Amino acid sequence: MISIIVPLYNERENVLHYNEDFFPVIDDLTRRTGETFTYIFVDDGSQDDTVVQLNAVARNRPDITLIEHGGNRGMGNAIKTGLAACTSELVVTMDSDLTFRPEDIGKFIEKYRETDADCVSGSPYLEAGLLEEVTPFRLFLSTSVNFMYRCLLGKKITCVSPIFRLYKREELKKLTIASSNFEINAEIISKLLISGKKVVEIPVPLLRRKYGYSKINVRRGIRNHLVILYKIFKTKYLHRNWT
Repeated sequence: MISIIVPLYNERENVLHYNEDFFPVIDDLTRRTGETFTYIFVDDGSQDDTVVQLNAVARNRPDITLIEHGGNRGMGNAIKTGLAACTSELVVTMDSDLTFRPEDIGKFIEKYRETDADCVSGSPYLEAGLLEEVTPFRLFLSTSVNFMYRCLLGKKITCVSPIFRLYKREELKKLTIASSNFEINAEIISKLLISGKKVVEIPVPLLRRKYGYSKINVRRGIRNHLVILYKIFKTKYLHRNWT
């Protein structure tokens, strides 16, 4: 069984399209791969009717678990809430806006079966043409951040910040995850690499969101990444605790 964890915050417009753009894709993967999928949606204090729309969908899909945060606690806490509710062997984390395509989960499964990796991570940097819908400013920031992570980690990792990944749940359970926001993805993959776990990347496109707006606070995101980079340096080179 594979659990798909999706954190949401004010994503009504995207949820309205899940019956066309999301669930049929995963149902097709079930038929083609033989895998069973469950969904864990974690609403992080949405102020629109995201929860109402998810409940309407869930009435016809017993494979959905919906968890609500009382207020907005950040993507990192939403992912941790989803992980705490997860019982499957494998976990996929992904964006609610489907800027990473759900059909590429099939590629995760193929690579996992091939490599038995602890983490299969999607990267739009592995092949040309996978970042065509990304704005130049966002591309510059992402490229710069990934370069710094690559230098500090000493690994051939091209993309550390996206949420779109497949994990072995047992390996995530071994981690103490501190991040409460978007930087959680960089923290997780950094800790896996530092501890010698097997992380492999596959090429996936990153698309522009069709509905709603991004919740990323650029200034806060840069600050949080700098904190993670410092902790990598402290842990890997000074042999001190992450905290």
